[in-house]
This record gives sequence, structure tokens and C-alpha cells, in this order.
Amino acid sequence: MDDEKRRDEVKRLGRAVVFVHQHDHKITDPLVRAEVEILLLTGKAMDLAARLKGHQSLVVLTHELVVGYAKHAGLGGLELTNTVLPALKAAGLIDYRIDQAGRISHLEEYIGVSATVTEQTVALLDSLGPQRSDLAFLHSVEIGAIAPLAASQHLQEITKRGFTEPEALEALRLARAVGLNLDAPSDELNELVVFSPYVWGTKQLSLATFLGGLPPNEREALLGMSEQVLSTPGLHLSKLNANPAIIRSATNVGLIQAATVRSATGASSTYVFSPLLEVEDNACTTTEAFHLRKLFVAHILFGRDSAALGGGRVQDPAVLVNALLRRGTVGPATNIGTDYHLLEAAGVVAVEPNEGGRAFLRLVKPEIAESALTWIRRITDTSGTADLTRGQRPATFITPEDGRTKESLGASHEIMVASIHELRKEMQRAARRDDPWA
Repeated sequence: MDDEKRRDEVKRLGRAVVFVHQHDHKITDPLVRAEVEILLLTGKAMDLAARLKGHQSLVVLTHELVVGYAKHAGLGGLELTNTVLPALKAAGLIDYRIDQAGRISHLEEYIGVSATVTEQTVALLDSLGPQRSDLAFLHSVEIGAIAPLAASQHLQEITKRGFTEPEALEALRLARAVGLNLDAPSDELNELVVFSPYVWGTKQLSLATFLGGLPPNEREALLGMSEQVLSTPGLHLSKLNANPAIIRSATNVGLIQAATVRSATGASSTYVFSPLLEVEDNACTTTEAFHLRKLFVAHILFGRDSAALGGGRVQDPAVLVNALLRRGTVGPATNIGTDYHLLEAAGVVAVEPNEGGRAFLRLVKPEIAESALTWIRRITDTSGTADLTRGQRPATFITPEDGRTKESLGASHEIMVASIHELRKEMQRAARRDDPWA
């Protein structure tokens, strides 16, 4: 394997680890969790690393700060100290010291410095000692994200990568059990077609070209919606030009990504994104997989739609983000102290209390705000019909993975299945002519 192909494979495997992490809390079967334990731990460790990134230029990474972020990543103190920190150090992501009392006395992070984040993710996985079954599982996830394939072809691709047939079968079984690989029945092939919800984000795919070439029914249902989402990242769900059944089916198979901010009262506001955003890689390659940019955009828009009047409600999202990038901090305002806990927990911003119950918002990860600003500027129609009232507080962020369900009904489901089959055929044609999506 030449260097370029190896780098591409490492990149895809690293992203596959993060995709597993996104499904972590949806994996409820204890046996399945035990079988993918190393992958789940790798994902949580990289989640922690993503939260820590960028802090040391602003603040000292104290014991309390690291432990606090670890809890948000699902890591307890024992697992953090005994397993995760040593593995992160072995992979070159951090350097740290523990004092005699067992507290972190010093920590420096090198996330995305010595290598790309996906390379570091694979290095971290290697340091945790994965089994062949773990690697076969990741390859199944990665293959599913490249192209829809008949189940038999999917298994052949796994075995081509050095795994036995039983290992390939078990890998596919696990990938389907955790929801990372889906399937659609094919009467033509007389077997299931296996694909990942992430397949639409492959760099091989010109989504507009593909959808434009679909048969009329599928094309009319999907093309306009897809173009809307791609041209206006963060568009409010209510603005999509498609019926709810089509939107639900498209969300379930990953054709669109829906991110929801939910308040403590249960009211919510949902914003939609294109899966092609997943391939806009930069120095922090897994950032998009962690949905930090989506979290930022949804939060800022939520603040405009629903923040309390008189507390510093966001009037113009682009102006706010511009000021944050230019000055590094904005405020003080009362709403800052109450509305940005989810962004703070993700390590994107820091909230600094001020007198009178107000607070400043300090930017920790400028690359997130900078890339998000491009999206925010493209939202020309800022009105939504969210089921929110002024004064709601963000309490939960529902990722695209969490928003997917297994239920897709009737004609909308048939349209999506037909589209998956067309995608499989077109990718095979593209591979034969060695000109994928030119």
C-alpha cells in the first residue's frame, strides 16, 4: 500500500472510531458493549482530547478542569488516571505529571500538532491494544461509509483486508447491531444491500450530480431538499421544502443531518446540515464528526430564537461571532451565564462570571467559530417556526446520530431504498471507469 492510500485508510479508520463514539450511549446490550470496549474507550478518550484542545493558550489545565471535562466525556477518575491519560501520552497527544496525592499537577496537549487528529486517533487505538475483531469491525464501518454494497460484496471487501470469513461475518453483525451499518433489501440482487448513514459524505460523491440523475420520483423528492441543506447549513427544519415523511426517512439514512437544541422544559429547535460537510477536513479532522461546529451554530441560532429579552439576546448571529473572533471575548451579559453550558462542556468556549450576575464569553476554539461563521452568513432567511418561547435555556444537544430512528414509513421509505440502490450502481460504474463523480 502506497503512502497516500495508507494515509487515506488511517483517516477513514480514525473517523470510524469517532462514529462508534457517537453511537456509544445507543449501544445498550452489555455483551455488544463488551465486544467493542476498546473502541468505545478510544472514542471517549478522543472526546476528552477534543475538549482539552486549545485551552492551554488561555488557562492552565488544572486537575479540576481535566477531571471535569473527562466526566462530560463519560470518563470516571479511575479510568482517566489508570488507562486514558497513559494511553493519550503513549500516542503523543498529551504530556502530564501526577503528584504524590494522585492529582494532575501538569498537563500539556498536542492535539493535531505532531500528526493529524485522525492519525492520532489510530495511534491512540494502537496504544490500547485492539484485537483483530476490533479492527475488522472498524473496517466494516469504513467500507459501509465508502459505498453501498451487497452483503456478500461487503464481506468480500473485509476479507480482502486480511480478515477471515468468520471475522468478517462477526464484524458486519456488530456494525449492524450498533446501527453503524444499515441495510436495504434488494429484489434485484436477492440479498441485502449494506450501507452506512455516513456514505453520503464520501469524498467520491457529488451529491447534486447523483440526485439529479435519479428517476423522476426520487429526484423530485430529494434534490431540492438536499440542495437547500447544502447551500444553507444550519437552516431551520421548518424551512425544508419536503414533506415530513421524506425528511424523516432522509434523516434516518443520513442524507441530511439534523441537530437539535432542547430546553429544560422539553421545547426544541432543530437545524439541518448536509453530510458533505463531513469531508471539509482541516487541521482538526475529527471536529466535524464530534459535531462541534453544528453545536456552535445551533447554539448561536437558538440564542437568537429563544434567549430571554433584556439579558443580552443575540440580535445578529454573524455580528456576535465576528466580535468573538476579533476580540476573543464578548459580554458581559446575563444570558451568557445561563445559555452556553453545553458549548462550555464541549470546550468550545469558556464562561467567565462578572459582577451583577452577568458573564463574559471567551472563545477557546477559534477554528470552530471561524468555520461556523461561514455557515451563519449563508442563512439568509433567519425566521423559524420553532416550538420555543423567549427565555428558554439550552439543556440538551441532540446529535444527528441521536436523532435517527429505525422507523421510516411507506412511500418515503421506498424512495430512500431506491436511492440507495441507485447509489450502489453509480458508484460501481464510477469505479469501473476510474472516474468517480468527475
